[in-house]
Formats: sequence, C-alpha cells, structure tokens
Amino acid sequence: MYFYRLMDRIKNITIVGTGNVGSHLAKSFSVSKIKVNGIFSRNSENAQSLANTFKTDVIERLDSIKKTDLVLICVPDDVIIEVIKQLPKSLPVAYTSGSVKLDELPKRDRLGVFYPLQTFSKKRNLYISNVPFLIESDNNEFGERLFQLAEQISSKVLYADSNDRYQLHIAAVMVNNFTNHIYDLADEHVKSNDLDFDLLIPLIKETVDKLNTLSPFEAQTGPAKRGDLNVINKHINSLKGETKDIYSLLSESILRKFGNK
Repeated sequence: MYFYRLMDRIKNITIVGTGNVGSHLAKSFSVSKIKVNGIFSRNSENAQSLANTFKTDVIERLDSIKKTDLVLICVPDDVIIEVIKQLPKSLPVAYTSGSVKLDELPKRDRLGVFYPLQTFSKKRNLYISNVPFLIESDNNEFGERLFQLAEQISSKVLYADSNDRYQLHIAAVMVNNFTNHIYDLADEHVKSNDLDFDLLIPLIKETVDKLNTLSPFEAQTGPAKRGDLNVINKHINSLKGETKDIYSLLSESILRKFGNK
C-alpha cells in the first residue's frame, strides 16, 4: 500500500487564477519541487507575469488543457462552476474555496477541495507550512492524493466535510475580515485625531497572543466586560457614523455576554 501511494503522488499542477491564493500556492509548490506546469487567468497580463515567475506556460483556453496531475482552481466563489464546466472531464480538479460545498458543483470522477484556512495578500510573505489545509472529496483515492499534496507544503492537514468547512469559513470571516475592518475604522479614528495607529500594534499582537493560553471568553477585557456604562457612553458620544454604530453594537453584545445588561 505504501509503495502505491508513493508512486501516485501529484507531481505537477495547473493553476487557474492569479490572485492572492493562486500566487501564494504557486510559490509554495515551486519551493517544494512540485511543478507548476501552466497558469490560466482571464487577465492575460497577470497570467504571463506569474508564468514568467515560475518559468511555465500560459494556458490560453481551459478546454485546451490536455494532461496534468491536478487543475487547482483559485478563483472567486461565483466563478468556480463556470471554470469547472470548461475543463475536460478527464482532468482531476480541486478548488480552494471555504464556502462552496462539494455537492453544489457539477459531478466529476475526481473533484475535491484543497482549502487553505488563511488570509492571503500578494505583498505579504507567508509561512505556508503553518497554514491548516482542509481536504474533501467524494473519491477517497483522489482525496488521499490531495491530502498528500497538502502535507508536502503544510504541517497541519485534515479532512473536513463541506459543512465543517463552511462553518469554519464563517468563523474565519469573523476573526479575520471583521476584525481587520475594525482595525481600519480604528486607523481612521486615530488619524482624524492626529495620532499614530502604530501605537496600537503591540496591543493587537498581545490580544492575539493571549489566545495561545486563554479562551476568547477568558481573554475578554474592557469597559463592556466590566459593565462600565459611563466609559462606554463617553466613547459612543465621541464617535460618529458607522464607527459609532459598530462600537455601540459590539458593546451591547459584550454587555449581554457577561451579564452586565
């Protein structure tokens, strides 16, 4: 069994999409000596740029892909079905979305999920080995091959069905996208008062680091946790617009959570 698995590893990959996820994964595969043997993007300049970086070919048409160990789709959720329909049915395909369920897509013999649970930005280097990868496929053998592929670039790989992945994606939006939006509002607030957002960076880092030893519930601090309505109301009266609304909403939620309202 071990010999079969070793011989059947995914050794070359065609990547569809040149955004944040596709760019980072292409780099990770290349570093791990997994060949990127083609890049497709609706933006030909982006495709050529990424192809030049990894000394590979630009794919002009999805239906022209003849042979590859894997087509990895790294595109927005609302384009995944369109891409899959254009690919030859003989090709093995995986996609990187957290919220698109497997049974929502056109049926194929080898279709799976290769989902990195992380935020990606092109201008930000990332240690992909620390990123959890969630794997799913209705085809057990293909799922195993995707699992082995993820193990070559990450130290944390697990199987997760569509519902688990979907629920984790909701939580990921909250802890990443929502918190970053609050950072953005805080940045606007301090700048409007001629202050420096960098002063808040140590606080942000400690807030995250505490979660290595405390649950989020245990780590909660602040005026709403204490039930200090005087401070909360002063803050709210100093804010305007959307920032004021969000501060009020989150304060109400924390007050209720800790029985202070």
